[in-house]
Amino acid sequence: MVRLIAHGRRTAGIFLVLLIAATAAQAARSQPANARHVLRGTTAYISKRYGYKIALTGQYTMIQALLQWDGSFPFGSSGMVDITLDSHDRKFIVAAKRVSPGMSLVRWQAFVVGVKRQNCTRLRSFRSTSLGGVSAREFVNDCPGYNVITLAALHKGRGYLLEYLAPTQFSAASNRRTYEAGRRSFRFSS
Repeated sequence: MVRLIAHGRRTAGIFLVLLIAATAAQAARSQPANARHVLRGTTAYISKRYGYKIALTGQYTMIQALLQWDGSFPFGSSGMVDITLDSHDRKFIVAAKRVSPGMSLVRWQAFVVGVKRQNCTRLRSFRSTSLGGVSAREFVNDCPGYNVITLAALHKGRGYLLEYLAPTQFSAASNRRTYEAGRRSFRFSS
């Protein structure tokens, strides 16, 4: 009996992984329903869950979060982050979570740094910037297989995490250009 239950759980787990992979593959082949063409070659991707839009040039696909982000490491496969990716595996990841009314940007950045240190190294180049008209903090880090630019911001009672990930074969200058274009286009919608 115990063997049947274990086998059933293993089978259900495999089925779930296959379902998620098939859904992601289908999403990657199709243009998102919530994408709106703004300018020729630029598409706005809108997230109702996290209350923002980002306009990107080129061919990207958005896979929206299915669940609210709980503040854990922002793995794309978690279902808790919005992922907007291109065919070269360059991607923007966005997530947000409610924060206490007294949360400061310094404390929020410290939280994000702690989360990133779980799986990434060489956190460096900390600097002030902005996101959608609010103050933000940014840093560069290395995660397995990716060079990453991470940004932490606060807006209307939420702590935001925006990341740009690029496979290591892309140059830092190219990554910075793509990231900056996305960051500058980012707007809060709620």
